[in-house]
Amino acid sequence: MTEEKKQAYKLRITQANKTQLVTILYEMTNDYMSDAEKATVAGDLEAADKENVRAQGCVDQLISGLDMQYEISRNLLQLYLYAKQELVRAIADRDPVHYANARIVTEGLHKTYLELEKMDDSQPEMTNAQSVVAGMTYGQAGLNETVADPASNRGFMA
Repeated sequence: MTEEKKQAYKLRITQANKTQLVTILYEMTNDYMSDAEKATVAGDLEAADKENVRAQGCVDQLISGLDMQYEISRNLLQLYLYAKQELVRAIADRDPVHYANARIVTEGLHKTYLELEKMDDSQPEMTNAQSVVAGMTYGQAGLNETVADPASNRGFMA
């Protein structure tokens, strides 16, 4: 994953509510799996393993967020465990088909959470994050990005 994409994810995470955080995790999982698959096909097994482990970390995060008192959580757990099993098999077999199998699960759930996002109007989880204002201006040297209210107290005491 490129540094630019990581920065975009960081920004989105600071502004996301609970549903959006899950959606972001699915997107990150899919990106890491795609990178691992590309590296496997290219024969760069070290990079493939590294990206695979990152994808597994995202799946682990999804698993840890489940509230097992609900039946749907138990169903999701089975899907997540299958996806993780396919990621492990991808490393063991060096076969990219396992990424496709895992992606069937994560992409389907990602689409579902995109629909859920439309119904969730809750506030962002990170209340202590810096405000993000959409818009940039052009200066003489190029594009300028401005941060709104940079002097606000974000909870850090000096």
